[in-house]
Amino acid sequence: MAHSIKDRLKESLPMPVVAFAKCIFNGYPSLIMASLREARRFNKAYAKDTSKGLKQIESRMMYFTHQIEKGLSHQNFRYGFGKRPLQYLAKTIHAYCQLNPEYADSMPYTSALAALGEYLRRHEGHGESLAYVHSLFPAGLLERAESTSGSEGGSLQFDSSSKRHNQTRTYRELAEERHSIREFSDETVTYEQLKPALEMAMRTPSVCNRQPTRVRVILDNNTISKALAIQGGFRGYPTPPALILLTSDNRVFMAPQEHNEGYTDGGLFGMSLLLALEEQGIAACPLNTMLRNGPEHATRRLLSIPDNENLVMYIAVGHFPSECTTCVSHRFHADDIVTVVGETKD
Repeated sequence: MAHSIKDRLKESLPMPVVAFAKCIFNGYPSLIMASLREARRFNKAYAKDTSKGLKQIESRMMYFTHQIEKGLSHQNFRYGFGKRPLQYLAKTIHAYCQLNPEYADSMPYTSALAALGEYLRRHEGHGESLAYVHSLFPAGLLERAESTSGSEGGSLQFDSSSKRHNQTRTYRELAEERHSIREFSDETVTYEQLKPALEMAMRTPSVCNRQPTRVRVILDNNTISKALAIQGGFRGYPTPPALILLTSDNRVFMAPQEHNEGYTDGGLFGMSLLLALEEQGIAACPLNTMLRNGPEHATRRLLSIPDNENLVMYIAVGHFPSECTTCVSHRFHADDIVTVVGETKD
């Protein structure tokens, strides 16, 4: 097969000349164009407050349902919490039901109803809070919410003793019974306790085995408090005994097309680490690092993160309290998200 002109030039030109040409034609301009394409695609699709699409409204409904679930899972329950999420939940449920004729059988709707039902039951006897809820939702919807069982949404409780034999459990059992824990026991966490899980997570695959993930284990209470105050998504919870930050080292990548690979590899590492911590009987909760420019700079200064590393995620870590309360966070079924391409027909 005849070589293209491009291939012939690669073979005939000196390597420094080829490398220079790649930098000019496949370097920064290519990176800028790729970023612009990604930005355009994202801007057209993401779930804005003004979005009219079913999937966007469904996603917003799930987000506000989860905010209610988190409030229901607090050990020190605060009556009347969540007025703003309840407002948005009422708005999105109404829009969702108008757009989806089969809303009654959908997981996002039943989860929202279950969370709302638990909210009502937990507030019995607190008339002022319930009056506010009744002002937002139709009476018929609240009646359906009150009749839910709670298995589809809201909070769930379990005892820490159920984690004692995690090291003998199957992967399926660990995956199905792992939950994000946001309130931990007072017991301290040491690096030696975390190291076995970190070693297991090192088996995570990465692009061409370049292993871009970097790990910072933060055990100083003051530093953890400052980091989470900047992050902003852990407000209302006690400071966890330990905090892990995953970053991705851009120095391991070799082409502009790989500029997002660190998030992929870092995400894989993060899930491996969460399951490894679960196997070790250690509680954890992943936290995003989707920070604006100012908070990102503050985080970099606080934790001495060099410019060549991208923030991937935090993981709050601690020991299970004797009694645990967490979010149900019901999941879609596989058939809801899977598209099979090229399936063989009988």
